[in-house]
Amino acid sequence: MELDARIVTIRQETPTIKSFLLDLQGDSLPFYPGQYVDLVLEGAWGFETGGFSITSSPLLQGFIQIAVKRIPERMASLVLHDRIQEEDEIFLMGPGGDFYFTEGTASSLVLIAGGIGITPIMSMVRYVDEAGLDIPVTLIYSASSPVEMLFREQLEDIAAKNPRIKCYFTVTHPSDNEPWGGRVGRIDRTMLEERITDRGSEFYVCGPRGMPDTIAGMLRGMGVEATQIQVEEW
Repeated sequence: MELDARIVTIRQETPTIKSFLLDLQGDSLPFYPGQYVDLVLEGAWGFETGGFSITSSPLLQGFIQIAVKRIPERMASLVLHDRIQEEDEIFLMGPGGDFYFTEGTASSLVLIAGGIGITPIMSMVRYVDEAGLDIPVTLIYSASSPVEMLFREQLEDIAAKNPRIKCYFTVTHPSDNEPWGGRVGRIDRTMLEERITDRGSEFYVCGPRGMPDTIAGMLRGMGVEATQIQVEEW
């Protein structure tokens, strides 16, 4: 689909990540949790196109939300961070992507995210929660530092209200300036074995280059079938 959308709100979520709420202006965009849209943006040197995961649930009607990390080598992210303002109109295409959850495919979910890889995972968590699905969900999420842990408060609120959803966090580079009493270090096999209670779950792993395949290898080493695992680098 091709749509014109309007930026309703822009929020600085972390020092490097902004979220954008897009009004579809009367149109609808059916998608599965985990899919993305392509945005066509006018920058200083012409038009830039970038793909960004939808972070909102498909149950949110008439709007979608995305969250974008400012990455210097990705021009579309720079346009969104430095030029786009509230009330601007942008052109989008989608949805796209084969990394998504569909209801009825699993009796339990394990969602594993690294850094900005939380964005498609967030849509899945929100959908399971908002749809009231009777599916146990285990989220394991690693960020570089506490302040860069995108959606942490929202995830904690969802888990506090929904006993089916469990969230576990770890940071790789805590600092003395940021209080952090949680786990420190990358997601490793020890953490996976501690937190995954059902190895018959459906697994979704999303993170920076190399991380999803590494985690998938750990899961296979724990006896999880490759057909149970979906991975995406983002």
